[in-house]
Amino acid sequence: MKRLALTQARIINPGGSPVYLDEGIIVIKGDTIESVGQQLPAGVDIDETIDLRGKTVLPGMINLHTHLYSALALGMPPPPQTPTNFVEILERIWWRLDLALDEESTRASFESGLLACLRAGVTTVFDHHSSQNWIAGSLAALIETASQLGVNLSPAFEVTDRNGPERFRAGLEENLATIDELGVDPTTHPMLGLHASFTLSDESLSVVEAALRELPGVGVHIHVSEDQADEEDARGQGYTSVVDRLDRFNLLTENSLIAHGLHITPEDAKRLADLGVAVAHNPSSNANNRVGSLPVAIADRLPVGLGTDGMQADMLREAKEGSLIQSSQAPAGGRSHNYIEMLFRRNPEIAGRFFSRKIGLIEPGYQADLAIYDYHPRTQVSGNNLAGHLLYGLELPCHVLSRGKFRVRDNRFVKVDEERALANAARQSARLWETMAGI
Repeated sequence: MKRLALTQARIINPGGSPVYLDEGIIVIKGDTIESVGQQLPAGVDIDETIDLRGKTVLPGMINLHTHLYSALALGMPPPPQTPTNFVEILERIWWRLDLALDEESTRASFESGLLACLRAGVTTVFDHHSSQNWIAGSLAALIETASQLGVNLSPAFEVTDRNGPERFRAGLEENLATIDELGVDPTTHPMLGLHASFTLSDESLSVVEAALRELPGVGVHIHVSEDQADEEDARGQGYTSVVDRLDRFNLLTENSLIAHGLHITPEDAKRLADLGVAVAHNPSSNANNRVGSLPVAIADRLPVGLGTDGMQADMLREAKEGSLIQSSQAPAGGRSHNYIEMLFRRNPEIAGRFFSRKIGLIEPGYQADLAIYDYHPRTQVSGNNLAGHLLYGLELPCHVLSRGKFRVRDNRFVKVDEERALANAARQSARLWETMAGI
């Protein structure tokens, strides 16, 4: 395997050690980081050397929860009736969108959405997919697209009762077929996707529970307590909470990933912690939907990472917006979430549960996923002031590598016709919006 040396690099590695290294050298062997330091390792032949001339290098970032199917929603017309609560937002916007998607528009969503991720230095995506009129084969198309672009992927199809028993069964089968067909793959980890407790009956949850019994090591990816409506539904069915309901069906394990968790109680948080469940926090989506914010005291009890819920592809921007949203709500001197910690330490830790390869840090043995920025700061950088530079200094990377290969080089995609992809996305979005208008 060939060795690539990246020299004269300003390395920022907040979740690892050291967290900051000036004039650093990263040696990549094949698709893996072999060494990190300030000297080339002795006795090692280097096939190619690239002098970064002081450019800033971050780990390829991880989005712990997103919806690539919403990539074509950017700029879409507003619904005929303005939603007045969270359930109406789902009914009048997102559930119309996922019913309007067909194969062509879904494929365009995958491609354009993943290109946006790479453009922002995101090399690993946990996707929660829903194209309710194109179910069979949709996850295979997503996996194929991610593989072509070099993105690590955790795919899941959103199973729900809201469109009838046939689509419930089809969604479940799409998850199970993907899990069965994929086997062990270091760059792809399928999960079993569920929409949310309030759109699934006890009978359906029993079917899912039975399926999971045959799949050791597989967990669910599900929205939990995003809005009080989810909690009210669970209590109306005789459970103490959403967490209580899902746990009674054995759906919450160390292999599970829940999104949001805004309205869980301290007792629920302890239960989730005891079960080993990871949480994806999505601050910009929560603010946009006006559903509340994840309490710091709850997050302290749980392994909490950072996602975007489909709002955007840029994880640094999500961390910045999360910080600002939190600051707008906290009293002077009050505690806040540490979004740099979530993004660069918690996300790699959580992703490490699911992928068989080490991802998300700039350290030997980790997959060579890197985001390189032409950032030459006007103020001093040290291990103690990284958050300010990361949240307020960096823009988009000029180079992105995944699995040791350049995917973006000098601000251009490598072996990808971005112009074609975006033109196709524009055509498909027009079709999609027209279809939505008729639903």
